Amino acid sequence: PHHLSSSIFYPDMRLAESKDVILQPLSLLVWFSGAVPRHLAHSNIPIEISVSLKDEYKSFMVPVIEIASQQPHPSNNSATFSQSYSVTDNDMSFPFLPLPPTFDHTNSDHWAKLLDNIQSWLVKSADPSTPEWAWGREAFWYAFIATNPDFPGGKWSFWDSSISLEGQFIEEWV
Repeated sequence: PHHLSSSIFYPDMRLAESKDVILQPLSLLVWFSGAVPRHLAHSNIPIEISVSLKDEYKSFMVPVIEIASQQPHPSNNSATFSQSYSVTDNDMSFPFLPLPPTFDHTNSDHWAKLLDNIQSWLVKSADPSTPEWAWGREAFWYAFIATNPDFPGGKWSFWDSSISLEGQFIEEWV
């Protein structure tokens, strides 16, 4: 059986210049009690983290998960077994982040510009075999749907065919 831990958080809010409210980032620490037998410990043990919003908020914002380098939990004195993946490490930059303070999530032109920037990075700069590329592809599909909300129906812009129609968000959308 899979073990699941779930919590509901209420992030702090900040009033934006537009009088809209911006949710502040949450810092979340996840640690694991117990130990995996060595013969079952492969180079990577997949951990799934999900963030969901109530339906009434989904048209206004998209949660983004950033995984930071992990340090051993204070109660765990053993050495770390492998390196962790981080989208915030300095060895990989996302030229389309952070979004400029002038980014307006209600403006389709802003989403279209972000979409172009992400697509350009995925096609020209990122290595498709890395987790960073997969994360960028997920961000691409968020921006694509924000730019083309009627997809797959209606009119929508074409994208570079090297960006596959894959990822949790887009697969659930279509």
